[in-house]
Amino acid sequence: MALWASLVPALGQDRGFVLFGHRDFEMDAVQGDGGKMVRLRYLAEKRMLRIEALDGSDQVMLRDLAQGDVLILVAEGQRGVYGTRARPILGSNVVPGDETREVAGETCRDARVNGATICLANDGIPLVMEEGNVPVRAIRLLRQTQNPALFAPPRDAKILPLPRSAQTAPTAPP
Repeated sequence: MALWASLVPALGQDRGFVLFGHRDFEMDAVQGDGGKMVRLRYLAEKRMLRIEALDGSDQVMLRDLAQGDVLILVAEGQRGVYGTRARPILGSNVVPGDETREVAGETCRDARVNGATICLANDGIPLVMEEGNVPVRAIRLLRQTQNPALFAPPRDAKILPLPRSAQTAPTAPP
């Protein structure tokens, strides 16, 4: 989950191309070779990304791609909600490459974003992200409507700053 968190703030749009696209989706991905599994859900209407660790840790990251707010929910917020502010992704430079490949049954085009290598489906969904020697690769992608309730912390959640973070915690949505 940390790798996705570090790459997501760097991603953006270029030449009218909208990273993550205009459609809701759900994707399962793996970090490294046989590494940690994560599930990503995207709510296009609100430009929200939900990253669920599938390792039994019961942690979920909610990332507002337009505003930059990041929330970590432990046990869907029942054991804590931690937050920080990150840079919004809008305006970052995507440099498309010439190479294409097949990932999770989809064709994607390699691109560079702020030093990271990504592979984007034609509709903007990132299917591969690489930073250093650790690739994160989609293994399943479903373009389907997402439940907006999955992208919000519990209403009564007290959002605490992330430990060791100098950033201010975002406030809970109304």
